[in-house]
Amino acid sequence: MTRTQEIRTVYLLLTRSETYFSRLIHRFTKGEFTHASIGLEGPKGPFYSFARKNPRMALPAGLIQERMDRGFFSLHPNIPCCLYELEVSEDTYQFICRRLWVMYEHRERYHYNLLGTLACLFHLRIERRHHKFCSEFVAEVLSESGAVELDKVPAMTRPMDFCQLQGLRPVHRGEVGGLVGSAA
Repeated sequence: MTRTQEIRTVYLLLTRSETYFSRLIHRFTKGEFTHASIGLEGPKGPFYSFARKNPRMALPAGLIQERMDRGFFSLHPNIPCCLYELEVSEDTYQFICRRLWVMYEHRERYHYNLLGTLACLFHLRIERRHHKFCSEFVAEVLSESGAVELDKVPAMTRPMDFCQLQGLRPVHRGEVGGLVGSAA
């Protein structure tokens, strides 16, 4: 990043709910967090991820916007989370904005990569066109934008892998409900 370029902030949110699927992932990975989302506006703005489309049903799942004050998180405010900030250049930020906007505008094309998730649990790689799981999606957006350099391909990235990334700064650790009034 050059000094003349404006520095912008991207947000990563890691969570772990008590859903059956989250418990399964936790059992295999032993990771503190089992879900990853990416956002551009801090805790009040939307986060983008691949997850359940209906807060009360596991399927169907695909590309969604998650908000702290509605949907799944509002029904489960005690979910543990960690919100991270990542400083990026203006160009990187704009790339991420465009990528999220275009994908979300065409969200009906995208589906949850259940096979990829299960394969990743067993250290196997399954990539499918227009199918992503949460951490695969976040890793792909960050990697393709140049925001971070990953030591593995997105289809092998688990939520806890983000905790090891250079440049991430934790700004909130606690419960999702605590983010509603946060000014990060």
